[in-house]
Amino acid sequence: MGWWDDKLQEAIGTIARGMSGARMGPGVLGTIVPIVTVGFVALAVLGYAMASNPVASVLVVICGLGFLVYAVERSFRYAEKNPIPSLLSGTEIFQLMQDQAAKDKTIIHDAAPIEGAGIKMIDGA
Repeated sequence: MGWWDDKLQEAIGTIARGMSGARMGPGVLGTIVPIVTVGFVALAVLGYAMASNPVASVLVVICGLGFLVYAVERSFRYAEKNPIPSLLSGTEIFQLMQDQAAKDKTIIHDAAPIEGAGIKMIDGA
């Protein structure tokens, strides 16, 4: 059993390193990678659990793969039309819009955005 455990641990480590290398930012593209990875694992487990009924197992896996392909396709289509929101999260988008709209360029700062900032942080509120 030791050989199998070593190979399983090595495979999980490789998958985890691959996921961290495929990170595309905190936006839509960054969140779709873990969703698809978990989806593939869930489909594999579901297909194995339903192995006693091969026809149902194949149908479930095909439907699940179809859904994952559809979700990835929609995410990348959104990313093509809206590249900035697809790569940035909410506070980063807010900071970018604030920097772009600033008439007085001296108020632009390079500090990290404050997550969970309330409405009182917005100028003029």
